[in-house]
Amino acid sequence: MSIQAVKTESTLLLKLALPILFAQLALTGLGVVDTLMSGQVGTDDLAAIGLGTSIMLPIFMFSTGILLAITPLVSKAVGESKPQQITRYLNQGVWLSLPLGLLSLFALMNLEWVLDLLSLNATVYQLTQDYLFYIAFGMPAIALYQVLRFFWEGLGTTLPTMWISFFALLLNIPLNAIFIYGFGFIEPMGAAGCGVASSIVMWVMLLLGILYVLKSKLTRPFILLKSVFCIHWKLGLIPILSLGIPTTFALLFEVSLFSMIALFVAPLGSIVIAGHQVAINFTSLAFMVPLSFAMALTVRVGLGYGEHNQAQLRISLITGFLFAVVLGILLAIVSYFLRMEIVDLYSNDHEVLYLAASLLVFAAIYQVFDALQVTAAGALRGFHDSQITMLVTFISYWGVGLGLGYVFAFTNWIFEPMGVQGFWLGIVLGLLLAAILLPLRLKRVYRLAFRT
Repeated sequence: MSIQAVKTESTLLLKLALPILFAQLALTGLGVVDTLMSGQVGTDDLAAIGLGTSIMLPIFMFSTGILLAITPLVSKAVGESKPQQITRYLNQGVWLSLPLGLLSLFALMNLEWVLDLLSLNATVYQLTQDYLFYIAFGMPAIALYQVLRFFWEGLGTTLPTMWISFFALLLNIPLNAIFIYGFGFIEPMGAAGCGVASSIVMWVMLLLGILYVLKSKLTRPFILLKSVFCIHWKLGLIPILSLGIPTTFALLFEVSLFSMIALFVAPLGSIVIAGHQVAINFTSLAFMVPLSFAMALTVRVGLGYGEHNQAQLRISLITGFLFAVVLGILLAIVSYFLRMEIVDLYSNDHEVLYLAASLLVFAAIYQVFDALQVTAAGALRGFHDSQITMLVTFISYWGVGLGLGYVFAFTNWIFEPMGVQGFWLGIVLGLLLAAILLPLRLKRVYRLAFRT
């Protein structure tokens, strides 16, 4: 393998990854904007956004994880030169998104039982409940948008995702200001106003996505309206579900780890909830960097897998992991040395700031592990291998991360209770385990794919 081959692959990977990165940063920026703008109202509003997003994210990721299977399926079909199969995956994804979006809407509107389990003051309870109610109306739109997005990304174009996400971020800022602080006849809603703004933004993203796939020369040949009304189980829905269901559970185990921590520490008070939310908000933003490269690697691996091109696959994998190590180190440096400057952007409450800064020390420790595990998971999706990833993430995040984290946080079985910091120590150990097991699985899958 030559240096020139790595340079060429790096260029191709960057061409795919950078628009995804900017798109993911913009989408994550929606949550950052919500946190920053609601935090200026008060600690209760900041705590409500923290709880609300922690509860909403697993539901959102359930549908997203299933539909994410469309990208590797489409990219493999591109490598195999099967345009009819690409159309079929798109159409069946649309059908699948409808019940997923409606199920998400119904779930978010009926979560009072979760809030009742927590020791919340009346203000945080009501703000969280209202936020979940309003954002629920955007779930059907964002589910259908994800189908369109993963379809065009599987075709190898990621710029539409970036531009639509940028527009969504810019639109979210004035909408947040209107509904959080009030404007004209609209009464101030505090944190609950973020839910209204987010729902509007989701529907606008869907509209823009539809316009793109209907107008683009790249996507338009695959839009066959007469076949939209046909349901193909064996050649459409079953492949998406077979790959997507393990993928969504793998994502849920990771996302729900942070959500469950927020619920466990809720009785410790608004300061702890808010400090945890600030740290999670920044680390989620930082995670978009390796995640974007992992999503690009999925496309490159899926294409090479479809073409049965072992040489291209080997170069893609080596290049992807080189990026993972470098990016992980850079993010660790930023998380540690700039932690005080970072948390100072979120709140005026000194207790919240110092707690969040202490949690970012743990985040700095796990950045390289996180980059390696998400890169391996992305490559495995390209190989259409997701069941072992699901098992590894369950053991790593729930068994080690949440289980040991609870022990560290609330018991004296190993050492004195650490509070919320104990959960973050559990996260470090869980990600370390995933960073070992997933690359080992990838090595085995790669060998089996080309076994003679």
